[in-house]
Amino acid sequence: MHILLVFCDGVGLGANDPDSSSSTNPFFHAPMKTLRAWFGKIPTREDGILYGANAILVPTDACLGIEGLPQSGTGQTTIFTGVNAPAAIGEHYGPYPNEALRKILKQHSIFKQLSALGFSTAFGNAYPPFFFERLERGKARRTATLQAAMAGGVRVRDVNDLARGDAVSGLSMDNRYWVENGAPVPLITAHIAGENLMRLAQQFDFTAFEYAPTDIVGHKDKRADILAVLNEVDEFWGGIVSQMNLANDLVIITSDHGNIEDWSVKGHTLNSVPTILLGARREEAAEKIHALTDIAPTILDLLTGE
Repeated sequence: MHILLVFCDGVGLGANDPDSSSSTNPFFHAPMKTLRAWFGKIPTREDGILYGANAILVPTDACLGIEGLPQSGTGQTTIFTGVNAPAAIGEHYGPYPNEALRKILKQHSIFKQLSALGFSTAFGNAYPPFFFERLERGKARRTATLQAAMAGGVRVRDVNDLARGDAVSGLSMDNRYWVENGAPVPLITAHIAGENLMRLAQQFDFTAFEYAPTDIVGHKDKRADILAVLNEVDEFWGGIVSQMNLANDLVIITSDHGNIEDWSVKGHTLNSVPTILLGARREEAAEKIHALTDIAPTILDLLTGE
C-alpha cells in the first residue's frame, strides 16, 4: 500500500452560498472540475460526510478544543504527529513552530515513527539552492511539515529532483518561479506536477507534500489570485488521481485551518477542514478521522495493519 498525504495550507469548508450576490465562498466561482467530479458538487460546511464513487470527504476539526483561531504551526504539528499541539502548548500558534512545537515534531514525527517501523518515506517538495545555503547557516525558516520530515531523516529534494520530475514545487506547480530565476527545470502544468507526485509516491510507503499558496492568497484581498490558486490545485489533484492505482494507493488531502474558503475575510476561520480520502481503504480511514489529531494515527494503523 502507498499513502500520499497532500497538505494544502489554509483550506476550510465554506458557506453554501453559490447563488448569492454576496457569496463568500470562492469555490463556487472557480471551475473546480476535479472536486466536482469526485462529489457531484462543491462541498460546504453544511454537508457533513460526503461520498463519491472513489472518494470520501470527512469534515475535520481544526480547533481541537482550544479557543482562538487555528494557526499553521500548531495545526501542521498536529497533522504530522497526532499530538494535540495547541492543547500541549496552551494556544494556537504559528505560522512557524516555536521551541515547544519543535520538540513535539522531533519526538513524534510521523516520518520518524514510520521509519522506526521499517517503512519507507519521502517528502515531495523541492527547495531552491538558496534554501540549502540558509539551512547550512541555520537561518532557513522551516514549516512544521518540513521539520516533521527532517525529524524522520527524510532527504530534502532539490532543483535536480525537480528537473527529473521527482519532486514538485510547493509555490508554483508549473515551475514558473524557478524558470524565471534561471533554474534549469522545465515549465510544466499543474496536472503534470500531480502525475509526477503520484509516481513518486508509488515508490514509497508514505509520501507527503505541502502546498502553501492556498493560505498565502487567502490572506490577501485579490480574488483573481484566489481563483487562480484554486484552479491550480484542482488541476493538480486531477493529475494525482490520473496516475493512481485505486486498489493499492490511498491519497489523503487535508489542511491545518480554514482561510481561502471565505474571501470576505483576510484571516483564518473556525471552519472544519476537508479531509478527502481517495482510493484504497478509504472507508476504513474515514471511520477513524474526526479531528487533525486522527490523521497520523490513521496512517500508522493502515500501514501496520492495525
